[in-house]
Amino acid sequence: MKITKEQIKQIIREEVAAMQEAGEGEKVMAAIADVPKAAGSIADRVRKEVESLAGPSGMDPAVLLQAVAAILTAG
Repeated sequence: MKITKEQIKQIIREEVAAMQEAGEGEKVMAAIADVPKAAGSIADRVRKEVESLAGPSGMDPAVLLQAVAAILTAG
């Protein structure tokens, strides 16, 4: 079977596109892998902030955290 020059170029274009898509997929997967760590960090900062705000008000920090969680999930 004879392959033309144009067919070879097309094959190369398809392979390059596939490699680029694979690279993008790896970036996306790396970003997804970072989400739990980032979410945990954000949650820790929010928890500390809520606890510092609850102290002077006399509110139970757990109740205030539940309120914040409800607001965040509703939005």
